[in-house]
Amino acid sequence: MKAKELVFFKDLLLQQRSDILNKANAFKEEAKQGDVQGDEGDLAVSELSLSLTLRLQERQAQLLSKVDRALAKIEEGTFGLCESCEEPLQLGRLRARPVANLCIACKEDQENKERVFA
Repeated sequence: MKAKELVFFKDLLLQQRSDILNKANAFKEEAKQGDVQGDEGDLAVSELSLSLTLRLQERQAQLLSKVDRALAKIEEGTFGLCESCEEPLQLGRLRARPVANLCIACKEDQENKERVFA
């Protein structure tokens, strides 16, 4: 991969990382202010909202881990290579999902195996 492309992806990943951390900080601030009062319906809606927000935070934490791993791969010089077959990933795939670690063929194989063993 060209140096210019690596700089592009590093900047993109750093921006994603910053966005994830900002959302996490905003969630913490909201949680501190979150005294809900009202009837049982209000409390139920508040609890459901909190549950969905926590699930989203878990997904964001997983994405943060993937972003950090992709940034480490840029430093190691292995970014953009499939972790299974070691072939270069398509730039279109990396633009759509910069944390991708498998080429499309290997990802399809992985998903097929998951369906069989699920």
